[in-house]
Amino acid sequence: MADSIKTEGKAIEKGEYIIGIAIILAALLVSGTVFMGMNSVTDAIGKVKLTVTAAPSGGSGTTPTPTPTPTPTVPTVQQLSGLDYSTAPFRGSASADLVMAEYSDFQCPYCGNAEPTMVQLQAAYPNMKFIYRQFPLSFHPYAQKAAEASLCANAQGKFWELHDKMYANQNSLAVSDIKGYAAAISGMNATAFNTCLDSGTMAAEVSKEEQEGVGIGIQGTPSFLIYSKSVKSDALEAKLQALATKLQTGVVQVNGAGYGIVVVGALPYANFQEVMSAFN
Repeated sequence: MADSIKTEGKAIEKGEYIIGIAIILAALLVSGTVFMGMNSVTDAIGKVKLTVTAAPSGGSGTTPTPTPTPTPTVPTVQQLSGLDYSTAPFRGSASADLVMAEYSDFQCPYCGNAEPTMVQLQAAYPNMKFIYRQFPLSFHPYAQKAAEASLCANAQGKFWELHDKMYANQNSLAVSDIKGYAAAISGMNATAFNTCLDSGTMAAEVSKEEQEGVGIGIQGTPSFLIYSKSVKSDALEAKLQALATKLQTGVVQVNGAGYGIVVVGALPYANFQEVMSAFN
């Protein structure tokens, strides 16, 4: 007779009992594995959540460097000191507050192109003092002696007469040509002129004026320094700064007094007129 176990009034065969136990154990093992797996998944998710939560904004893991606020550019005013035009040849009013100094080269074709504009400006602004300064360029073979010749003529009060003749004949500026122009000027002492030109007496003055231009910032011809001898108001500076930006140049203050501007190139008359209007 097979062994049997009684439970709650029901007899269970021994084999059936063992099978039941096995099923229960298997269920427990499966549930434990699922539980442990769920714990592992939960731990992993928790770790992922922690990692994501700990990352800073941007996801780089490091604190981003803040972009600095750009500092506004403050327009500058170049200080020009020691400019002395008291002995320079000029046209217009000697006492004028508005001054225009042209740094030029008698052989420069662009300077020749600018001459009609300069004549037009002088007619339109008769109260302006128009000054000529020497700036002969080294690659123009006749420019140096032409500059010296103009100063030899100036010594006799004939600067503008020779100035006009040389610009009218830019393709013929050999020394012999210039002597011929000088001899044709009424009241010119040709002998004294020729001696002055041949001796190189004015070479030092030409160099001085050229270095003066370099100090202003001039690098080519024609270039113009236009300024007021006395006005240094904020309103004038604002107008000149706007023009300097447009013309890609700079604002200056001459001898600690009035404001001005450097204009480079043989610009159209309208550009010079716009500059002049800033001083009105």
